[in-house]
Amino acid sequence: MDNPLLSIIVPTLHRVNQVEALLNSIVTSNYKNCEILIIDQNFSNLLDTVVDKYLDKIKINHFKVDFRSLSKAKNYGYELASGNIICFPDDDSEVFPETFSNAVSILQNTNSDAVFGKCVERDLSDSVIKFEKDEGYFTSKKYEGMFLDATIFIRKDIFKKYLYDESFGVGAFYGAEEGYDLVLRMLKDNVKMYFSPNILFYHPRKISTHTSFQEIKRVFTYRCGFSHLCLKHKLYTKLISRTVKVSFYILYLAIFERVKIRYYLSELLGILVGITVR
Repeated sequence: MDNPLLSIIVPTLHRVNQVEALLNSIVTSNYKNCEILIIDQNFSNLLDTVVDKYLDKIKINHFKVDFRSLSKAKNYGYELASGNIICFPDDDSEVFPETFSNAVSILQNTNSDAVFGKCVERDLSDSVIKFEKDEGYFTSKKYEGMFLDATIFIRKDIFKKYLYDESFGVGAFYGAEEGYDLVLRMLKDNVKMYFSPNILFYHPRKISTHTSFQEIKRVFTYRCGFSHLCLKHKLYTKLISRTVKVSFYILYLAIFERVKIRYYLSELLGILVGITVR
């Protein structure tokens, strides 16, 4: 199938302008056989006007849900999707004109079950994480820097076997690493996954001051997720390494840069709580 239906599942909360920018980028994409599923967790009419603008431009379905959980929203969207391939772009990201066509082509040409791309700034520099430079298949020893779940394109029949673990992700106690968990579970079963730096998403880098309440709260929940991931998949070296690194950094900050110490104390607390709360 050269031009399969692509289901674009967009969980969203508290964002309007960003969602409109994403929808506009999808509409101007050169891949036209797609549907958009907005999984709206706002408990309001916040997005009605924005969605209405695009109803006559592309197939779009707006689902208002009564829960707030990123992983649950992704799984919910999958259940409603009609496409052969599904993806889950962040609600504050945008696609390039060739993003979808490149992804579908690479998925087919590599005979993969899932492909991942990369997030970039406007100048095309890496954003969110530092990505691998070269494309290639995932292996049990080579996958770091090759995935971000917001860039995944996965065959629906494969995703059905795994889904996101809803104990991970924003809105859950373990507030991150749902994508990492998904990748590790698929690697264990030898699901064929491929990374290509030619599948691009624009996603602005989050500027961190390490001092705001939101940042301090976020790093706690994210590190709870990190610990939960490490224990679930027995990544003990990874867990110990990060714990030791943060502990020493706290000692350094206590002497030289105390303004950031609450952030890293919150990170360390998140790691420890994630270990003890099961």
